[in-house]
Amino acid sequence: MLEESKELIIKNFVTLMKECNVDVLKELLVKRGIFTPSEMNNIFLSEDARHNKRLFFFNIQKKNQHAFHALVETLRETNQYNIAKLLVPEVIGCHPYVQPPERDTNDINMSRLSESLPIINVNSNAEYLTVKVVPSTQFHDTVEHNRYVDFYSTRSKNRGRVLIINNYKFENDRRHPYRSGAEVDSENLRELFRQLGGWEVHHHENLTSEEMNSVLVRFAQDRENKQYDICFVIVMSHGGELHGDTIVFGIDDLQDSGHYIFTNDIQKHFTNEKCRGFRGRPKVFLFQVCRGETLDHTILHTEVDSKQHVSPLAKSPEPIITNIRTQEDILTGFATLLGYKAHRHPSTGSWYIELICKNFMNYSHEISVNQLLQLVDQDLKRRMSEYLTMQTAEHRYKGFKTLYLNPGIYSENGVLKYFNSSGIESIRD
Repeated sequence: MLEESKELIIKNFVTLMKECNVDVLKELLVKRGIFTPSEMNNIFLSEDARHNKRLFFFNIQKKNQHAFHALVETLRETNQYNIAKLLVPEVIGCHPYVQPPERDTNDINMSRLSESLPIINVNSNAEYLTVKVVPSTQFHDTVEHNRYVDFYSTRSKNRGRVLIINNYKFENDRRHPYRSGAEVDSENLRELFRQLGGWEVHHHENLTSEEMNSVLVRFAQDRENKQYDICFVIVMSHGGELHGDTIVFGIDDLQDSGHYIFTNDIQKHFTNEKCRGFRGRPKVFLFQVCRGETLDHTILHTEVDSKQHVSPLAKSPEPIITNIRTQEDILTGFATLLGYKAHRHPSTGSWYIELICKNFMNYSHEISVNQLLQLVDQDLKRRMSEYLTMQTAEHRYKGFKTLYLNPGIYSENGVLKYFNSSGIESIRD
């Protein structure tokens, strides 16, 4: 369990001991796989109820982060909302949203719905993502798989370096509230890249704007970069829009313009001129930030402009991209459109990062990152918050070729080899 979650339990321990009904949580937590029946029986072995409750809260802190989120959800399920709020305080601004309960189909004209509205799968249950990457059995960065497009060679044992910056606890929590669920995003991303194999992960939390800039410069100019095939930079924080660009806030509370950085400035550190180690190699930037104050409310879909193709192999028109050669090999992903807010669940993390982890772990063994991000937005299209708001991702390409992650395998002297479950290389006969 993350230290921040443990601190919340410890901070509210007196209230939890006094007011929480743990007896009604036992069966629910066993069903969720947080405790085994044997573990739960041992915790509640004594006839001293207070002693049992104390053991319960001590033992749950020894579990992983999913246990904390399961605790919060079971508190809500058992109508202990005030206790749940102690562990996940309500925030303002860019709210964490939950999905609405499923609609009763008896109240909907199904024929009209199927003709007029895009299909939206809504689910009231918060399902925790368990990262489990499907490994490749063959390389896809070949002419055979990419007859008409250029692609990157991504087969080395040093597959990539990823920089993860996650700001969730700010100095002024009235201006920038605590980003509940953000820790889950970090945990899922770290596990994803560990299982992909061959990735060096650099993770930073709660940085000021100046610290963010320093970390980015050091990472971009590191001489070790030339040994790796791919670069990922993932930034998660509060954000906004200024002068037509997206800004990312540091945790510092300054009244002037010094407490944020522009996403365009972040990418300027990775031009061919400034980032020679990754020159000619793929650089992927993913930004989980709000980009404004607007919420994307649903509209009634009454017309179809053209026939929609649902085949995963269907070709889309080639986009017209203006490439600046000093900024080639760059793919940028934003969680939402410029001017809009992004959604974040207080227990399962942000929609965008959750869906990136989900699609990358399930499909990176057979399709490109370019297509994976298309799947992410397709999944976003099927999500709707309790306030009937939705979200559209934005992805930009600057001289970017087709990129495959080839999870779980690498090539050495022309021989296909495998990473083991910890992401370290191993040879499989």
